[in-house]
Amino acid sequence: MRRIASLLLLLLLLSACAAPAETEEEPPAPPPQEALADPVPVETPPEGEPPIDGTEDHVLLTLDAPLADGRTLRLEAVGKVEDEYTCGVREVRVYDGDKLLQTVQAWEANMAFWGDGDLLPGESVSEYTSCWEPEGCMEAADLNFDGNTDLGLFGWPANNTIPYYYWLWDEETEQYQYAFVLQGAEAHPDTRELTSGYKAGMAGSQWITEVYRPDENGDLYLSRVERSTCDFEPEPPGQLDIDRGWAEETWVPPEGREPIPPGNGRWSIESDLILVRREIPIQELNAGNTFSYFTEIWELKDGQFQMTSREEYSYEDEP
Repeated sequence: MRRIASLLLLLLLLSACAAPAETEEEPPAPPPQEALADPVPVETPPEGEPPIDGTEDHVLLTLDAPLADGRTLRLEAVGKVEDEYTCGVREVRVYDGDKLLQTVQAWEANMAFWGDGDLLPGESVSEYTSCWEPEGCMEAADLNFDGNTDLGLFGWPANNTIPYYYWLWDEETEQYQYAFVLQGAEAHPDTRELTSGYKAGMAGSQWITEVYRPDENGDLYLSRVERSTCDFEPEPPGQLDIDRGWAEETWVPPEGREPIPPGNGRWSIESDLILVRREIPIQELNAGNTFSYFTEIWELKDGQFQMTSREEYSYEDEP
């Protein structure tokens, strides 16, 4: 019995000392991932503020252009801003609703007016106009009073009234056709006259107003020229009374002369027109070193230019 008990005790001890069952090892934890960098924000220019870097073309100005048939076209002047004081138009896109009817190129006007005769080797006619600010780069007005809005582009800065390139709307082709350059152009629907005003003469001693009227086809031609001048010298004993103003003259094309269209530039007042009226404020020195003042009217009568009235004037009569 003692032997059997010893054997049982030995078996119990052996089972208690047996190796424990194997356990699955946990996989190593992955290294922590690096945090993703925040995306770089894309800066967009505020609405209504085009880039001023001289490199990108964009819409500088948009104008409506009503037509005689009731439609209203949309004119978009496309160009670039060079700096704070200079911009230029490269083209004008003409839309009828969403349909693009025409793209008017500024290059066409530059070539027509300036040509390429004065260009140096390697130079070319500019594709852009030159103006001060987008707000004045384009204008729209009915210049020949046919009910259709015509198109003008600020040509270039000048020490005078500003020259504009003009395109007239052609109903047959439904296109703008380049027409002419005028300075200080203004349309007057009440008189159906288109005027162009600018200074001329030595040191700006004259102010010229060209007056154009349309014919039965809507083509504009010179009707008369109004000239104010302070370099006119009346015959002695009088002299021009500058305090009351300059001499006012009216010149007209002679009968039979070929009509003169706007912006022609190949004519002069004295050589190609006839003086038909002159109003002169005169002051005359009297024997007692006092002055008398007169208004003289000279007119072309019966083929001769002659004084038709002479009225005395007094500064005391002024209100």
